[in-house]
Amino acid sequence: MITPQEITSRLMAYSKNVDAGLVEKAFIFAIDRHGTQLRESGDPFFSHPIKVAEILVSLKTDQETVIAGLLHDTVEDTDTSIAEIEENFGSGISKIVDGVTKLSQFECGPLAVKQAENFKKLLIAAASDIRVLIIKLADRLHNMRTLQYKRREDRRKLIARETLEVYAPLADRIGITSIKDELQDTAFLELHPKIYDSIKSRLKNLYDSSEEIINTITFKLHELAKSVDINCSITGRLKSPYSIWSKMNVRNISFEQLSDIMAFRIIVGNVQLCYQALGCIHRNYLVVPGRFRDYISTPKNNSYQSLHTCIIGPLNKRIEIQIRTKDMHDVAEYGIAAHWDYKERGPKSQRSEEQRWLRSLVKILENTSGMDEFLENSKTEILTDHIFCITPKGTIISLPIGASALDFAYAIHSDIGNHAISAKVNGQIVPLKTILSNGDQVDITTDPNHVPKPHWEEYVISMKAKVNLRKAINGIEKEKIEMIGKSVFDEFFKKVNRVVSENDINRMASKMKFDSKVAMFQAIGNGSIHIKEILVCYNSVCSGEEIELLPESDNGDSNEPFPIVGINKENVLQVDCCTPVPGDKITGVILENQEIEIHIDECNILPERIANTYAKAIELSWEKSAFEASRKYLTKISIITIYEQGNLSKIASIIEDRGATIINLKIGEKIDSLVKIQLEIEVHDITQLTIILSNLNKASFTHGVNRKWH
Repeated sequence: MITPQEITSRLMAYSKNVDAGLVEKAFIFAIDRHGTQLRESGDPFFSHPIKVAEILVSLKTDQETVIAGLLHDTVEDTDTSIAEIEENFGSGISKIVDGVTKLSQFECGPLAVKQAENFKKLLIAAASDIRVLIIKLADRLHNMRTLQYKRREDRRKLIARETLEVYAPLADRIGITSIKDELQDTAFLELHPKIYDSIKSRLKNLYDSSEEIINTITFKLHELAKSVDINCSITGRLKSPYSIWSKMNVRNISFEQLSDIMAFRIIVGNVQLCYQALGCIHRNYLVVPGRFRDYISTPKNNSYQSLHTCIIGPLNKRIEIQIRTKDMHDVAEYGIAAHWDYKERGPKSQRSEEQRWLRSLVKILENTSGMDEFLENSKTEILTDHIFCITPKGTIISLPIGASALDFAYAIHSDIGNHAISAKVNGQIVPLKTILSNGDQVDITTDPNHVPKPHWEEYVISMKAKVNLRKAINGIEKEKIEMIGKSVFDEFFKKVNRVVSENDINRMASKMKFDSKVAMFQAIGNGSIHIKEILVCYNSVCSGEEIELLPESDNGDSNEPFPIVGINKENVLQVDCCTPVPGDKITGVILENQEIEIHIDECNILPERIANTYAKAIELSWEKSAFEASRKYLTKISIITIYEQGNLSKIASIIEDRGATIINLKIGEKIDSLVKIQLEIEVHDITQLTIILSNLNKASFTHGVNRKWH
């Protein structure tokens, strides 16, 4: 295990103003606070933060980062407070530790939710101080190195999957290649051990027979460089198992068909020599078409710079070659940790591309509606490399690989995207869904009267396009909802023989704290207020005879646990996939934690839940108390209806005439002359619900009524 003196010595090799006493103090503090705690491997717990600090030193991070790495688990896993950290080590280190601690609080729960929430918090924290992210990556790297000691296989696979889908891409995004590669390989080993072992075995056999080949190719490339007076260092290697597996998947080929599993790196003194070395190699060896990339003139978003080419090289072997300077190599290996300005002047002074990227992504989060959408969008933005396209005026637009002309339009401005009708790519008129390539010149044609279509969401992959497109479509949906709300309003007052003046409508909207009558109609249309609330308001502000309201029925408590025979009601877990009511045939699924999910027998996901390794299915029946007249239960129905004025009001009347209560509704997209309406209603039992469904089905304006479950 590394000593505090070794940490200090390695820090001094690349950083100024190292406080050896403070490093040693943090080292001893971590050991003291973690005390006799043990890891699942049986090692002392304090060995983990010390290993994390060692990783941070290898990345050449600053002293504050290394010390925060030593202390990063003290607040979470001991009785140490952030105030103590600040008192002993200063506010800078305490803020970093606090950031890492807050992230760790979200490492629990189901995979999808956990990933999304972790990812969001991680980015937000990293946007304020990138060192939080670097420590978290080092923490994850050491945890992956010791993953085999986790006793539960499902937990190991969950951690590995999250590592592969979230942490490795993040390491790649801020350019720390060394961490990215190891995270990918260790996660790959856990998730696909047989494939990993097979590739590793083949690589070993290949290396045993290819070691001399690699040495020979390295020597010949070195001799070629010397012949044109280029001083350089050259190294060769076989690619990693995960990298090879990815290539096999992308190209849909076998291991035996891979011809470029050898990679060579040439390090030269300056940029000019990079291009000289490239020219020398291309003059002497056959170049593989389409494999050259110039990341020096056009760096990646993570500041990565290098020349990439693929040749049929010495010994007639197909090989990949990277050519870069020493500074470029440091950035490639250590990413943002290689930037001296953040180490020497502090993170607030840094304005690197990585920091701007993180901040822009956090800004987009504000317009993202849900965690699933955030995870989907942000992973698309991060996991892909980018292409560069050009406007007619010469502006370069960066887009994810796979982006369309519509993505390009939104990248320029949201108004251009919203009103786009077609595009010209390299002078040729093409549809908006056309996928763009690197270097395309794109000109967007717009029409101010044109509006976005819902199916456009299938054409875009960039976050900016998705957010602005959804915002525009929601604006169109609001107009539709306003129309439905006004229809419900007009239908009701027509039914009670009242004419409501424009002035009275405005007074009612003001009384109910709406900014305008439009906002009030939208609230009626989307179901957030009930027409009966409008009537109460009408009676309070409008002159003339009051409209008498029918007394409300006792709804009971729809949130009360289901009255089921023979189970502990406190263990009942209500699910959203189906919504049982008394009289339904029901099955219980007992989970590992002894909670019980209640499903309708016909629920589509019930077989999947029963198939769960830790689940057990039991037949259930309702208690007599479930059928008491005072009790109501929330359920969901879905209606396909003709899109015309008054139909929503008619649907509401059919439901409420049978004694049920509408709790919530959602209006779907209009397709031809039909629209889908989803409602949450409260009913007494299956008999009442069946009558309602039957009456809705008989209505001339409906084209299908069903109970809604996934």
